Amino acid sequence: MADLQTPVLFDPFFGGFVLETLTIGMYGEARNAIREYIQNSFDSIQRAIEEVKILPVGGGLIQIEMAADKKSLVIRDNGAGLPVKNAAAILTRVGASTKSHRRNAGFRGIGRLAGIVFSNTVTFVTKAKGEREQTTVIFNAKAMRDAMTPGKGSSKSAENLLRETVRAFRTPHKEAGKHFFEVRLEGFVDEPDECKSSTEMYDFVSQVAPVPYPAGFPFLAKLQGAAKQSGIPVEEVQITIKDGAKAPVSVTKRFGATHTIASGETEITDCDIHWKAGRKWWAWVGKKEESGSYTDSKVSGLRVRVRNIQIDGTTIVSEIFREHAKTHVRFQDWYIGEIFVDPGALVPNARRDGFEEDSAWKKIKREIAEVVKELGKEAYKTSIAGQLSLEAQKENLGKVRKELRQLSRAKFQDVDRAIKLSKDLTTYQKRVAKASVGADMETAAELHAIGSEFVDIKREALANVGEAATKLDRERIQEDARNAFLKEILLLLEDNLTPDLFAEVQELLLEEYGDDGD
Repeated sequence: MADLQTPVLFDPFFGGFVLETLTIGMYGEARNAIREYIQNSFDSIQRAIEEVKILPVGGGLIQIEMAADKKSLVIRDNGAGLPVKNAAAILTRVGASTKSHRRNAGFRGIGRLAGIVFSNTVTFVTKAKGEREQTTVIFNAKAMRDAMTPGKGSSKSAENLLRETVRAFRTPHKEAGKHFFEVRLEGFVDEPDECKSSTEMYDFVSQVAPVPYPAGFPFLAKLQGAAKQSGIPVEEVQITIKDGAKAPVSVTKRFGATHTIASGETEITDCDIHWKAGRKWWAWVGKKEESGSYTDSKVSGLRVRVRNIQIDGTTIVSEIFREHAKTHVRFQDWYIGEIFVDPGALVPNARRDGFEEDSAWKKIKREIAEVVKELGKEAYKTSIAGQLSLEAQKENLGKVRKELRQLSRAKFQDVDRAIKLSKDLTTYQKRVAKASVGADMETAAELHAIGSEFVDIKREALANVGEAATKLDRERIQEDARNAFLKEILLLLEDNLTPDLFAEVQELLLEEYGDDGD
């Protein structure tokens, strides 16, 4: 006989710490609040175009206005707005959005709270077309933060906390035809740099928001063709930034015909398109002929986007490099490009710094990994070729000449530095030898001269380090023994592995023990 069960009634209680988790604890960086409001505006504009049909395609506008004293910020859109009958209810719901993750950029109903983190007051003002009233909802963010401190966060329910710190009201509006949604952030506290500088704001928005490519981007037509063929469009909206009394500036992505690497400006010579048969994503990758990483963090790396809104930065693809192409992870910044994901295929996580780890994302990650592996191999080959170029040998010669002069002025007192110079010279000598194979007579002659000078510099360095030379000789013997062992291992593997697998193992060993091993 089953034990007699007596039901026990209880009242669920969600304390104020729940709101703290959904605001202060939700976003790794305060600036992500700006992205949340932009994506909400984008959804409202798309609804005005596709559902309510009060805007033409391309007629959306998001305006970011920064006060001259940088103490407040307004983000306003000309989207569908919210009707009086339910605006206040919608804006005070938490985690109860009716949006679809397949159609909307924001869908969890928590993003509107993001500004509470660094503002004392967060105000929403909205109006739907055809109505003569607008709705205003004001969050006393300072009082909310105070009530969510460790000593107070469990003393009252989340519901009561909202009732005490939020007020809503309607006011008349003269223009029935107007429709908009406006966010006002006022009284900044520990605000992000983007709220202090219009330049920082532009840099951030140009990366995360669904803004157009600049007019000078040479591969726009190719991207438009890929988007059409894949069925995953690159959605866009016009965004302007107004700094005080200055004229508004339209925001575009930062991609252009040329970008900077360590050696200077380099041209984007081509744009490769990648996708898989299932068409759940497509990507473009800019190609260059020069070796090296892009130095501008605003464009470097491959960025994942859903509805043209960036998911995290370049970390997602870096992680794929790390998981599936570990030996080539350093080449992530050798490329620029974007990966556009079908919004119906994956679900962004609550922080929008990745995706829910379900089977769909794991499958797409594997597909992207195939592209990443090939890009890594290509960059590796370009890197090696760059190391062996005549220009690279001349640059190395200039470095060791300078280092020898500095050591000589100091009378070679820094033994460790002299030993390092000798080791570097050994590496450079190997590169000269490899570069000489197959070189034309003129280049070979130049390489021979460079190699001879390397020998002279090394001899002078070793002659001045005294007893340290004995230590260096021991290290060289150990290095030669290691290289001989690696050579035997590679010969054994070459006889027993397929060519493709051997190539991967060889790359791994060279990455681990030095590109210049024999």
